Amino acid sequence: MTIENAQPRRRSSRKRAFLALGAVVAVGAGITAAAFTDFANLNLGANGIGADQYNIQVVDTDPVTGVQNPGSWQEADTPAGAPIELVGAQTLFPGSAAISVDIPVRNASTTLGSTLTLTLAQLPDAGANVTDANYLSSLRFSYAQAATSVDGTAISGTDLTFAQLNDVALNGLAAGEESSVTITVRLLDQAESGAAFDDNSLNGAKAFVQAQFNGTSV
Repeated sequence: MTIENAQPRRRSSRKRAFLALGAVVAVGAGITAAAFTDFANLNLGANGIGADQYNIQVVDTDPVTGVQNPGSWQEADTPAGAPIELVGAQTLFPGSAAISVDIPVRNASTTLGSTLTLTLAQLPDAGANVTDANYLSSLRFSYAQAATSVDGTAISGTDLTFAQLNDVALNGLAAGEESSVTITVRLLDQAESGAAFDDNSLNGAKAFVQAQFNGTSV
C-alpha cells in the first residue's frame, strides 16, 4: 500500500467515528431534554361542597304524658307532632286563671343560622279528638320569647285568637343556639267574649291545638 492510498482511508475512518459520536450525542441530548414534573391538588371546600344539616328541634317529651325531658331534644317533624304537657289544661273553665308552658327550642345546625316562626294549627278531628268551634273561638293565646344572639329584643304577643297566632315571627337563632318560647292560654267567659252562646255550652268541650315552630336557614 502506498502512502498516497493510506491517507483517504484514515480520513474515512475518522469521518465514521465522528458520525458514530454524533449519534451518541444526539441520543444523549434526547434523554437530558425531558422536563421535570410536579402537581398540586386542592379539594374545594374544607368539608366538601354543601351545608351542614339544618335542623330545628324542640324539647323531648314523654310520648304519653307529654312531660318534658330537659336537656334532651326531639324532631317532632311529623304531622301528628308530639305531646307536651300543659298543666291545668283539663281544669280550664270560662274566666279561670291562664295556664302556660315554656317550650325549649333550638337550632341544631352547627354552621347555619335560622329564622323562627310560630303558628297554631288545629289537629284533624279524629276519634275523640274533636275540636269544638265555640270553645276554640273562646280561647286566647299569648306568647313570649327572650332576646337571642340574633335578635336582641324580647318579643311577645298578648290575647290573640287562634287565627291571629299564625306565622308569627319569633327571634332568630344562631347556629347551635337554644331559646324558650312561653305559650299562655286562657278561656274567656261569656261576658268578656260577648258570644251568643252561654258559658255552660262549653262544658265538656275541647280544642286540640298544635304549636308549630318553623324555621328557614340563614
